[in-house]
Amino acid sequence: MITSVDVSKIEAARDSKEAILNMKFNIHFDGVKIDKENVNVAFTFTADYEGELAKSVGKLTISGNVVSKEAKKDADEIEKTWNSKQTLPIKFAEDVINILNFECGARGTLVAYSIGFVAPLPISRAKLQEGASNVS
Repeated sequence: MITSVDVSKIEAARDSKEAILNMKFNIHFDGVKIDKENVNVAFTFTADYEGELAKSVGKLTISGNVVSKEAKKDADEIEKTWNSKQTLPIKFAEDVINILNFECGARGTLVAYSIGFVAPLPISRAKLQEGASNVS
């Protein structure tokens, strides 16, 4: 069960006054630390703002940690998957991505507005599938 999202860094830069026509979101899992049932996932959330011809208008980046308390067997599975594949088990990854979409969207809104960006709000819930190359 995810217990908190701790943000340690927020950066935003607007490189152009060009109108924003598209946003692309990315969540990168930077690392995983396990201590018994406690799981700590370091992350970087990025919202790239684009104008015409996919030209970069700017970027919003939020870094921090997702803290979770899991059953010992689930924590062991998370650690095993991370150590062997540098990824998270599907169900846990889905939970982490969805909480980060919500938390980073909410926390990034004020920062985004302060430099003239729209809120970084992904509009759909992530649903992951084993072997799929894209998140929907």
